[in-house]
Amino acid sequence: MSQLTTTTQENPIAVASAAMMMNPEHMRALVSFSEMMAKSAVTVPKHLQGKPADCLAISMQAAQWGMNPFAVAQKTHLVNGVLGYEAQLVNAVIQSSGAIKGAFQYEYKGEANNLECRVGAVLHGNTEVTWGEWLRKIDVTTQNSPLWKSNPKQQLGYLQVKNWARLYCPGAILGVYTDDELVDAGPVTREMGTAQEVSAARTERPAYAADQFAKNLPAWTKLITDGKKTPDQIIATVQSKATLSDDQKRQILNIKPATVIENEAEQTHEKHPLEAQMDNAENEDDLHALADQIRGINDPDDVKFLTEVYKANLERLTKG
Repeated sequence: MSQLTTTTQENPIAVASAAMMMNPEHMRALVSFSEMMAKSAVTVPKHLQGKPADCLAISMQAAQWGMNPFAVAQKTHLVNGVLGYEAQLVNAVIQSSGAIKGAFQYEYKGEANNLECRVGAVLHGNTEVTWGEWLRKIDVTTQNSPLWKSNPKQQLGYLQVKNWARLYCPGAILGVYTDDELVDAGPVTREMGTAQEVSAARTERPAYAADQFAKNLPAWTKLITDGKKTPDQIIATVQSKATLSDDQKRQILNIKPATVIENEAEQTHEKHPLEAQMDNAENEDDLHALADQIRGINDPDDVKFLTEVYKANLERLTKG
């Protein structure tokens, strides 16, 4: 069984936080273990090396979950100065918490940016699957991992497991935040206010005005083509203030960086027969013989281009 999926029933060291802190023997063992863990140079990430207090927090959390502290440590990152947990770990925590029976079920539809996913699970005490809401890839504002391009189904699945758990079994991951949540939140401040006040702050953002979109699109296009911003970054920034329509998102996503445009242009360029022959010339004599054929070409642009090809290949053969 995986180190990340050992349940508390199978591991006797899994104890509640209060009981753990009130038990001197448990605490002494954890403190000693954390001091040793902090000395690790390879088996713990850099943000925990030489930090026994942080390793103690990881060890206590791992003990609660009944997991290997080193495995948990490897699934953590620092984001905006706050410890974040990988979605894979959060998924394992929920499944081993006893809040659900069996594993999560996943459903997908659509493709590319319109790929949608929803997850469901059987809550403890229930017999039917409780399904979450559908979520489209294009509506996910934070897609920092390269896996969002190479394996979007997996990333959407991880995200939807977390969203499902926040709604149906929040106690299972209370105080545990994934990297994308911390990026979205920016620098973290202490949470204040009542639940009603927090909910009121999460009002829906207004739709992004069409005339304002048309006015700003050229500037966004330049940022993307210059390589200063990606389409996803532009969308995330804009949607922090207003809601983009699907069509507006598509227009931004269709903007390509200059390097992509250049590569596409190179791929569509068809070589002149003489260019290909000069590129394949194996000695200077063959190259000179091919260059003589340039005089018989009438198109001045072709003559200029092939002359440059000749010079480049002559340099290649001379240096070779």
